Amino acid sequence: MKIIRFNNVRQSYPNGEGIQLADFSVGRGEFVFLVGPSGAGKSTILKLIIMAERPRSGTVEVGEYISSSIRPGQVPLLRRQIGMVFQDFRLLQDRNVYENVAFSLRVIGKSGAYIKKRVLRVLADVGISHKRYQMPQNLSGGEQQRVAIARAIVNEPLVVLADEPTGNLDPETAKDIMELLVKINIGGTAVLMATHNYHLVEQTGFRVLKIDAGVIRE
Repeated sequence: MKIIRFNNVRQSYPNGEGIQLADFSVGRGEFVFLVGPSGAGKSTILKLIIMAERPRSGTVEVGEYISSSIRPGQVPLLRRQIGMVFQDFRLLQDRNVYENVAFSLRVIGKSGAYIKKRVLRVLADVGISHKRYQMPQNLSGGEQQRVAIARAIVNEPLVVLADEPTGNLDPETAKDIMELLVKINIGGTAVLMATHNYHLVEQTGFRVLKIDAGVIRE
């Protein structure tokens, strides 16, 4: 089953950059790398998946939603099926680890009992439960990224989109985060990871999509 499908997608910007041709899919439970230099279009692909942008031509399908027909009110429902992990973590600095992960569950109205059980579970899964009352600024970069990953998976998404998740980390910590993403994938969650760290990619046997001058090749 394909959970993400790009059908002859093109996207352009006034500066001339964009996507010239994107025609690929990501299956349920698959781990896929999206590689290419900075400015090649990796972030554009991710924006199209969460439908922060719509393609100039072609269609993007994510689960049951299609870019050509999705209504504005459906976009938040789409995004509940997607977990996002960023290079700069993007944690809420005024909330502790537990509250950072619980926040997205509170927004969608989950019960207090469910939130407690689910948050403690995912914090344990990513190895950060012992820091649940710490504030983000008191954590290392690797610990902050673990919190960000816990937040990304707490809603049990179909896919995790990881945008340069190891970019701000030292090599050893980057390896740990990579192993954590693989663990999540083995559990059945698809992962699409954008990176320019070719060394990290070469250490795995996962499928690779290479984007160069706005064109994607496998």
